[in-house]
Amino acid sequence: MYEISAFGHFDAAHFLRGYPGKCANIHGHRWKVEITLQGVNLNQLGILIDFMEVKRMLKEVVDMFDHKMINDVPPFDSLNPTAENITKFVFDEMSGRLKSLTGDSIGITRVTVWESDAACAAYYLD
Repeated sequence: MYEISAFGHFDAAHFLRGYPGKCANIHGHRWKVEITLQGVNLNQLGILIDFMEVKRMLKEVVDMFDHKMINDVPPFDSLNPTAENITKFVFDEMSGRLKSLTGDSIGITRVTVWESDAACAAYYLD
């Protein structure tokens, strides 16, 4: 089994509805997103999937949030924009893009979203 990872980032503000502390107020982060993919077979060049393709797809997803108020971007206009929920959203969006490009030959192992250097959330299928 092979695994590769790629990173993206976006700058955005959010607030957590119902949170009993300062995070209930509008604040911003430089969000960092890591996606890890896995597959068994390499192509004729000896690569699982071109990093450029992975980064292009990831940029499409993170650009939905870049320089925006995440609370205004569906589904986060009703779903609380926690790091955990953002991570699952990125996972689902990337899964659809990846499947249309590679079928079932490559899957997502994990998506991790950092809202700071010291705090992150991850989503993966068990």
